[in-house]
Amino acid sequence: MNIVQENIDGLNAILKVEIEENDYAGKVSSFLKKQQKTAQMQGFRPGKVPFGMIKKMYGVNAKVEEIQKAVNARLFKFIEEEKLDVLGQPIPKEDKQVIDWSTQKDFTFQYEVGLSPEFDVKLTAKKKFTSYDIQPDENLIDKYVEEISMRYGTVGSGDVVEEKDIVVADIAELEGGEAKENGVAKLANISVEKASDAFKKQLVGAKVDAEFTVNIKEVYEGLEGGASLMGVDVAELEAAGNEFSVKVVSVSRMQAAELNQELFNKVYGEGTVSSIKEFRAKLSDEAKGMLDGQGKSKLRNDIVEYLLESVKFDLPDSFLKRFIQSTAKEPVTLEQIEADYDQHSNTFRWQLIENKLITSYELKVADEEVKGKAKEMIAANFKQYGQEVADEDLDTYAATVLAKEDERQKLYNELYSDKILDLVKEKCKIDVKGVTYDEFIKLSAKTK
Repeated sequence: MNIVQENIDGLNAILKVEIEENDYAGKVSSFLKKQQKTAQMQGFRPGKVPFGMIKKMYGVNAKVEEIQKAVNARLFKFIEEEKLDVLGQPIPKEDKQVIDWSTQKDFTFQYEVGLSPEFDVKLTAKKKFTSYDIQPDENLIDKYVEEISMRYGTVGSGDVVEEKDIVVADIAELEGGEAKENGVAKLANISVEKASDAFKKQLVGAKVDAEFTVNIKEVYEGLEGGASLMGVDVAELEAAGNEFSVKVVSVSRMQAAELNQELFNKVYGEGTVSSIKEFRAKLSDEAKGMLDGQGKSKLRNDIVEYLLESVKFDLPDSFLKRFIQSTAKEPVTLEQIEADYDQHSNTFRWQLIENKLITSYELKVADEEVKGKAKEMIAANFKQYGQEVADEDLDTYAATVLAKEDERQKLYNELYSDKILDLVKEKCKIDVKGVTYDEFIKLSAKTK
């Protein structure tokens, strides 16, 4: 089998693969002989079907499959041997050649490949980034206290509907102002918070036994929400009338738990926290961890944005658009790809910049680091529910996670991303700025 590379330009090439009969015939023959050993056909004993009949039945399909396997294997071996830095994967070149798989013995296939551009990434101390040290202020801690108090609270009742209540309502389809016989009807639980603004205005302030008419399709800003509320499919609700009666049967309201030792024990375990001051301090520590993560994400995004703008190089755009189309899970047109291509292009560009930084600065991620990252992630998940995990159990859980290729690759990517962030901190100037959470939200909104 022979492969010839024809460069179109610096970013595009054609790989021409020539395959002869002796490159695949042996494997086709081996496959057919295996089929013969297990084949069953009327008039013949099992395994005694004539080879000629087996070849007639399976020969062409086996030939096509073995040729494709051989070509693909040779393509990727050629790319590896020639150290071609390709984007995506080779895609078959569209041509008008007619292939007769039954009689043709030698074949020539052509594949388009996109080549990575040549470029450099320079990190310099002249470039300054801002790292935000976000401090949890009293307002944020107040919100956390309220959320936890409600989460561990009890369900009570009310006489007048308020914005965070759950309303039990008798809802029925109307026809001529009366309940429609065999119409859509249900005793349903309505979340006031999730209701559309228009419906919320009708609900809030209503008393038990209050009754009014609504368009059920507009209760939750969409047909799907109304269908879920009424326990029917979208088509059935769509076929129903627009007018429904709603009668408030009862009002359920979460009553916040008291800030006492019982609550502290439920949240953090027996005796860990013994006062409101300690409770708020604990919440503040947890909030700081979350806010540090948000500050880190902001810095990372700023770095990515800067490098995408400052590192200039071209991509084989036409090839990449065809590659995206050929590998899409759902059918997609080139016009649709064109509409979103800026986003696709930035994804390819960042992958190239990231890889250049990794190779240029010889960044490495060790297996032990990946295992440690997995254990850290698992421990954090358990901690959300107030649970601690023994080290030996963490090892077991980590092994389960790392056994999944996609999960393991995700952890590698995260660690490489962290190492690139550390590299930028080392090579560039980083100004640390303390801000409150509200200030951080405002400045983040301005940069979007």
